[in-house]
Amino acid sequence: MSRRAWVLSAIGFALVTRVMTAPLIDLNNLSDASYPGDARLLIWTLAWDAHALLTHVPLFDANMFFPQAGALGWAEHHIGLGLFATPVYALTHDPVYAYWCVWLAAFVLNGLAMQALAFRITKDAVASFGAGLLYAFCFFRMHHAHGHVQMLWTWAMPLALLAADRWVERPSAGRTAGVVAAVVLQALSGWYLAVDLAIILVVAAPFLLLKRPLTLRHLASGAVAVAIAVPAILWFAGAYTHLAGNSLAEVQGNSADIASYLVPPENTRLGQWVATHTSLKPRWIWGEQTLYLGLVGVLLAGLGKWRWLRTPDRLTAAAAMAGGVGLALSFGPGTHGHLPFDVFTKLPAMGLLRAPARFALLVVFAQAVLVAGGAAWLRRHWRRPATLALTALAAFGLWESYVINFPGGTPPREPIPAVYTRLKSLPAGAVLSLPTYRFAPDNFHEADYLLFSTAHWHPIVNGFGRHEPPGHMARMETLRHFPSPDAMATLRSTGVRYVVLHPARASELARAADEAAHLAGVHLVAHDGDDFLFEIDQNPSHQGVN
Repeated sequence: MSRRAWVLSAIGFALVTRVMTAPLIDLNNLSDASYPGDARLLIWTLAWDAHALLTHVPLFDANMFFPQAGALGWAEHHIGLGLFATPVYALTHDPVYAYWCVWLAAFVLNGLAMQALAFRITKDAVASFGAGLLYAFCFFRMHHAHGHVQMLWTWAMPLALLAADRWVERPSAGRTAGVVAAVVLQALSGWYLAVDLAIILVVAAPFLLLKRPLTLRHLASGAVAVAIAVPAILWFAGAYTHLAGNSLAEVQGNSADIASYLVPPENTRLGQWVATHTSLKPRWIWGEQTLYLGLVGVLLAGLGKWRWLRTPDRLTAAAAMAGGVGLALSFGPGTHGHLPFDVFTKLPAMGLLRAPARFALLVVFAQAVLVAGGAAWLRRHWRRPATLALTALAAFGLWESYVINFPGGTPPREPIPAVYTRLKSLPAGAVLSLPTYRFAPDNFHEADYLLFSTAHWHPIVNGFGRHEPPGHMARMETLRHFPSPDAMATLRSTGVRYVVLHPARASELARAADEAAHLAGVHLVAHDGDDFLFEIDQNPSHQGVN
């Protein structure tokens, strides 16, 4: 493809991004609007990655779960994504803005990367653009877009397969570096993504090498690539060896079924029509089990498979095989432990995968490649009429994925309270924020305190993630009753210096604030609106009222 064609493609993907993401982003408030829960955990994660890189703080010594050392080992580091958020964060020191920048970029990069792989297969710019549209804007993306930016950041996946194919063709130093870069960046963006990419490359290897005998140059450059990529990935993975596997019930609840792929989702126009006019029950946009592949995607992918059976090629074969593996794994564990996922989780570290449905990403990957082949076949045989028909089908396919009536609305604004900005100018010390949501049904609000901590980067007792350190729950159970004697003793024994109370979030904290203000060894540092900031003397020398 010419440079002009790539520029036009980038503009096209950017315009489609503007339309398709409109229900899930507030472009007027990119600095303080974000969804609660996982999105704020990821905002904090990317900001911590950037902060660690810019200040040379050890990456895994994150500031949550104080006094736990190596706290980032209880949540994913996503450093492969954090590297791209770092320049924005360095310029703006705005973690929410940096998050939205990479969030928006993900759609465009996914489209361009899949177009590059599809063009190598088809040599058809229009057909490969269609493959990019499906890969970037399928409902799988829309389903994860509100809270899982890492599941959007998959542009290095098609580039890794493309780079591997070019390396097999001619193993130069530059092509070896391209493979290493794509593999490492993708693998370090998320554990699920690392596993997906490993499946693609393992499945692709025999297809790529089938008609190309290995040379000494292949062996030498391949050894260099392995020597660089594997230790880098294993070093980052090593911090998670202490984590335990997930319960069978949780994994089964996050597994796919046939309806996951074929029934239109509730939060689409087509899904609402199906719910109104048929007996089918569409899935909604929360959870992991809504994986709709789309009528257009299934139709063109079927045509692409038929085309491949007539004129096979190695890259389509590799992608289709990887998609088949992903489909089988996405159905999760079986009752008797004999399904592919049961066997797969016996491999090292695979027991940490709690959402088998996310293997649907491999199905989408394969579908996009097959769609490119099907669209290219149509254009070769019907030319202009086929192009017009494909344009209409692309529009319908995007309509199938467009989110309506999202239950979370647009991202709510959540400015960081002024008391946390005040902490930045105070001496270093650990911070506890109350109320804790650790024991509440809406425990995802605990991630708010991670976001707030980016204003000062002091250690915080609060934390949020799929795992937590031993003793954290018991500690929070005691501290939630601040300023009780047990809570005060725990604060001092663990070295917590500051306590922030938010009575607007829990009315009983107004009384706690009044009691704390009259307690020896506790000093009211700031009272801003409904928020209170107290400093705790670690060794109070007197009793009585402040």
